[in-house]
Amino acid sequence: MSETPPILIVDDQEKLLKLVILLMTRIGFPDVDGVTSGVEALEHMRERKYALVISDLTMEPMDGLTLLREIRGSDVLMNTPFILTETSFDFEDINLAHQAGADAFILKPFDMSVLKSKLKQVINRKPRRREAPLAAESTLSVDFPMLGKF
Repeated sequence: MSETPPILIVDDQEKLLKLVILLMTRIGFPDVDGVTSGVEALEHMRERKYALVISDLTMEPMDGLTLLREIRGSDVLMNTPFILTETSFDFEDINLAHQAGADAFILKPFDMSVLKSKLKQVINRKPRRREAPLAAESTLSVDFPMLGKF
């Protein structure tokens, strides 16, 4: 069995951050980091490669959409799968996030089956491409105990 890749959770509400970290570890992701701001998230991402980022949409000073745009604008980080979370999404939020490159959206509070479904959807997507081709091999070809093989 290969090592489970690390996940980064970004939420400015400490209780929700801890809850999402707990949920992720329960479904088979033992290596989960949590930060309370988009700025911290970028710092962590420059120091460590993450298999997935799950970020709250509404945060200060850098919201989840700005964080997403920063990640997609970086040649090094652009292929990091990204899920946005919020208590409610309106059409404009979804449209802007889709244009910025969000891989999925999850409403809070999380439903465990929806979370698992979205994780499978995001982890199995094809890499993004710029002018120069990127490696087509997924970094997540591992077995997650509660989700199965990706």
